[in-house]
Amino acid sequence: MSQPIDQFLSAQDIPGVIAIGTTATDTIYEGAFGVTNVDTGKTINIDTPHAIMSMTKPITSFAIMQLAESGKIDLDAPATDYISHYRNMNVLDQIDLANKSYTTKSLDRNFSIRHLLTHTAGFGYTFCNKTLYGLGPEAEKTDFPLLHQPGEKWTYGIGTRILGDIVAEVTGYDLGTALQQMIFDPLEMRETGFETRENQVYPHTRSKNGWTPAKQFPSMPLGDGGLISTARDYGKFLRCLLQKGKPLINEATHQSMVTNQIGELTIKTQPAANKDWTHPFPKGAGVDKWGLGFQIHMAPDEGMRSPGSYSWCGLLNTYFWGDPIRLVGGIVLMQTLPLYDQPCLDTLAGFERRFYELVR
Repeated sequence: MSQPIDQFLSAQDIPGVIAIGTTATDTIYEGAFGVTNVDTGKTINIDTPHAIMSMTKPITSFAIMQLAESGKIDLDAPATDYISHYRNMNVLDQIDLANKSYTTKSLDRNFSIRHLLTHTAGFGYTFCNKTLYGLGPEAEKTDFPLLHQPGEKWTYGIGTRILGDIVAEVTGYDLGTALQQMIFDPLEMRETGFETRENQVYPHTRSKNGWTPAKQFPSMPLGDGGLISTARDYGKFLRCLLQKGKPLINEATHQSMVTNQIGELTIKTQPAANKDWTHPFPKGAGVDKWGLGFQIHMAPDEGMRSPGSYSWCGLLNTYFWGDPIRLVGGIVLMQTLPLYDQPCLDTLAGFERRFYELVR
């Protein structure tokens, strides 16, 4: 039954790819193809660790929602009630990229935890924002002025990093320990954490001569992109989502996470400011919504995930989705740059379509 998926994945021009398809209770498909490093030729396997990058964000968001459910934080309170570092933020006003200069104006409202969860606080990333990229290294600072007033637009940015800081501040533990106690231990995710591993897959970049291994990203204990995990481990988190948050949060909290929380706004295309790191993303821009930690798929796509499915990705072309209608989901892990490289998107789409044929 899984032969068509095996044949498809093994034929892709990707150094290494791992895929898992699951229901709310059971893994239906898993496969690993390729190598961890094209120079060494070491074979990848289903338990090989990957830097999941921004697939960290849903986990950090989940921890925030656990704290909200227990009454330890208020999603609509100013985020600075819990972390004081950002109390003196301003918003960019007049910008002169040619001279790398700018003026600022005052916030007209405080940004809340909800703004951070929905990427509407006004924070960005330099690699996918031409304004920040053009302003240079100063714009890398987490307390750099906001791109817009909170709630005004959807802009992908470092908000979940701040959420990770809030998790640490409220629990009294470092973020790794907090996530271990709140999520990884209860779900028996024993292969997930912030420490890099000797056996993890190397990032690869494509050149005219083929794939070239790059340096591993350093250990980054950050809420927006630092976790190392395996497909099987992340599958445990995905099954928790497919089970409407059990056993970690209640169904109402889960529902709020995986439904539209940005009103009339839609997610917007984030440009390839740093072309070595990304192509424009995400798919679904202009149509899809955002929940509390997830992109929400809105349009029908025959033979693929249902409208209402939730998902996100990571910089090294790691992807997952959960389908609340069919109660299935999938994970595809690669380790290549740039994000949204077409062969990686083709691999994701080809796996997804064949997985739905398998469970039809």
